[in-house]
Amino acid sequence: MGYDFTDEANLTDDQLAGELAKLTPLTIDEITDILPEKVDKEHFKQLIDIVRSAESQNDKLVLFKDNVEKLGGVALTVLGKLLKFV
Repeated sequence: MGYDFTDEANLTDDQLAGELAKLTPLTIDEITDILPEKVDKEHFKQLIDIVRSAESQNDKLVLFKDNVEKLGGVALTVLGKLLKFV
């Protein structure tokens, strides 16, 4: 599907933030600030995986819709932070 996060599954919270920072315009500190809990970072990586997948836009929307309760809060938090850059 998209980026394989298998290796990251065993990373510490800080290491996970570092891996996420490589895939976004956010710094490690910004990721840690807006997503303080490891579970939030894990949800963020699931969201990134959906966005970066080779699936069609419609299939990505279905995946997001199926997981909106889990991923929606993280999506809004990250989008809110990114909009401050604009």
